[in-house]
Amino acid sequence: MDIVNSRLVKFGLPNLDAWHLPTLDTPIPVSPFDNAILTWIFDGSMNVMTPLTIALVYFTSVHFINPIVVKRQLNKYYKANPKEAEKKSIPKRLGAAPYCIARSSIFNVFVFLHNVFLCAYSVWTFIGMTSSILSNMELFKGLILPNLLNSLNTKQINYKSFEVFFQSICDSNQGIFSKLVVDKVGQHNLEIFGWWFYISKFYEVLDTVIILLKGRPSSLLQSYHHSGAMMCMWAGIRFQSPPIWIFVVFNSFIHSLMYFYFSLSCLHIRVPIIFKRVLTSLQITQFVVGGSIAILHAFIWIVDTSDYENLKIISCINTPDQALPILINVAYLAPLTGLFAAFYIESYLKRGKSA
Repeated sequence: MDIVNSRLVKFGLPNLDAWHLPTLDTPIPVSPFDNAILTWIFDGSMNVMTPLTIALVYFTSVHFINPIVVKRQLNKYYKANPKEAEKKSIPKRLGAAPYCIARSSIFNVFVFLHNVFLCAYSVWTFIGMTSSILSNMELFKGLILPNLLNSLNTKQINYKSFEVFFQSICDSNQGIFSKLVVDKVGQHNLEIFGWWFYISKFYEVLDTVIILLKGRPSSLLQSYHHSGAMMCMWAGIRFQSPPIWIFVVFNSFIHSLMYFYFSLSCLHIRVPIIFKRVLTSLQITQFVVGGSIAILHAFIWIVDTSDYENLKIISCINTPDQALPILINVAYLAPLTGLFAAFYIESYLKRGKSA
């Protein structure tokens, strides 16, 4: 194979062999943990029934609890407006009807610590994952590239930074899912960062619990967002699909800002409306840009480093297992983008005109 006079990474049509239904009998990834308890949790979390059951229970529970919360809101409104109760009129927006626990100091402290924790965790994930990707790129140039040069009996291969990036992302043997960066640099790889990020999606359900206890119904946007994120992260880690780095990096960055805002709100620090508007715009942007980059991976072809004696070019998305998470994520992001766009219009454009 001659890659000296061409590019290290090539653009081409997707590998058609990868774009059909997987058998779903692929062995689960080997646990990246040495701890027996974490390994047991990791293995259990890779069973599709784990995220599917939790997501369904969460989504249906919110569906049944919302009417109860709305009824409390109506009762509070009618109590304050007896004439409206006689008419049985329902206002467009109802005030909150918090439960007793939501009025306690302990609850307020918990909500603040919850938001601070998720903000700090998101920052840790974003910095750690980006650092891991950069370290893997350096390892490729310092460790893998010399082996390629020796195999080709040459002193130079033409490449650019974006090619090193995709090579370090897509390479199943030396990429961000491999333990190379952990062994050589001592940093976590995508399997570890991604798995913890996947687990955090279950913890984030507390966001909805907090909203319900504060006496407001949970929107379809939020319940769909949380339940879908569980399945998307499960698929990416379960089948070791390279584009899942986008979900981890992009979403952890947005969540860093979002939970920082929530933390300030808990302290009753007024945040300019422009910050919230920009944050929502960034969320919509991450879905459109992230989904597009995920699809782009299917058109990337890299050097297979599994056999230096018989070098060949392979697709970044080379198996049905790797392709499945892309399909799941794109199917999830399309409605989510629409829901966020509707939220943006309702919250900032229509309300702005009313004001």
